[in-house]
Amino acid sequence: MKLLYISENKIYFCDNGKVKELKSERVEKYTDAVKEINRNKEWKSSGTGAAFLGNINYSSENENVPTSIKGVASFGDELIYALYLGGMGGIYRKSIEKPEASEEHILTQMNTKIDEISYKNDKLAVVMNGHIAVVDMKGNYNEITDGDTDEANPFWSETDERIFCSTAGYARAENGIVAAVSPRSIMAIDMKNNTMDELYSDEKTDYLKPSNDKDGNFYYITQPYKVVKENEPLWKDILLFPVRLIKAIGGFLNAFSVIFGGESLRGNKQKGDVKMKQKSEKELYFEGRLIEAEKNERENAAKGEKNAGILPFNRVLVSVDSSGNEKILKRGVLDYVVLDDGSFICSNGRYILHIKEGEESVIAKAKLAHSLCVLK
Repeated sequence: MKLLYISENKIYFCDNGKVKELKSERVEKYTDAVKEINRNKEWKSSGTGAAFLGNINYSSENENVPTSIKGVASFGDELIYALYLGGMGGIYRKSIEKPEASEEHILTQMNTKIDEISYKNDKLAVVMNGHIAVVDMKGNYNEITDGDTDEANPFWSETDERIFCSTAGYARAENGIVAAVSPRSIMAIDMKNNTMDELYSDEKTDYLKPSNDKDGNFYYITQPYKVVKENEPLWKDILLFPVRLIKAIGGFLNAFSVIFGGESLRGNKQKGDVKMKQKSEKELYFEGRLIEAEKNERENAAKGEKNAGILPFNRVLVSVDSSGNEKILKRGVLDYVVLDDGSFICSNGRYILHIKEGEESVIAKAKLAHSLCVLK
């Protein structure tokens, strides 16, 4: 079994249990270019120039260059991946067997965020700036959806010319700021008949990651809809303003002391650093949500999960047969892909699992693995 997936912003290829990273040529070139620019400005962070500017603790070598690999799909013996870097979205082709070979460009566009992708018959269903677009292998594209909505999780139907996706609507305040986001529903876009239909929706539930198989079964992930908290009232902001101002001044003075005196004004600096590190390991963000990793893992293990993951137990993978009968396949699922034999592969945030006839086996250990794609 050959599997592609994304974990911790890197592309991985798993061939019968053997895992290797497939490095993005575009990310490497971009990162090298940014670091070279920073090295050319090194005088600002070392020697007399740094002392004059007050940048004595700055180091370009340690600078984190922001890049984001968003989606992956298979294309014969190649992979197609989407990324976002430097304010530019891009889609590229890369050889799996010869990962050192030069990548081929499909599409790049400034001020365009490209997320998940799904491939079928030389066409890609792509999330582009929060809407669905269809892109051919030459980079030509048509935007299919628009409006004050946010689409995600595109999937080309296995049986016809529909694209499934999850969608949510925005509610805006008078000043135009998004005040609330609706529960996510599942929509089918019929490319042949130019129609759109809502398939699944519920005011208390998010429907995510739709797909189907050649036997007519439908799949999706559900999780409880989380209401976005309303903005705090103005009177509360006014009352808290002095407290926030004092905190801001204290933070500035502490930073000033660290830069020029080499010592923090706050006691137990080391202890505080450890506390922040522990928090970052216990709490993770994915799909805009906070994942309480250690808590969820303990609860999942207590409920009998053989290979406990870090996703909440109420995030559920569901199948629906051609008669409309629903069945829970797995709880605590981050992402999944269904195989031709009816079994499926899923990620629970800790492991990638193969589940067949109720029996599960570990394919690989991978943190927050998503965009699972099996090479056929």
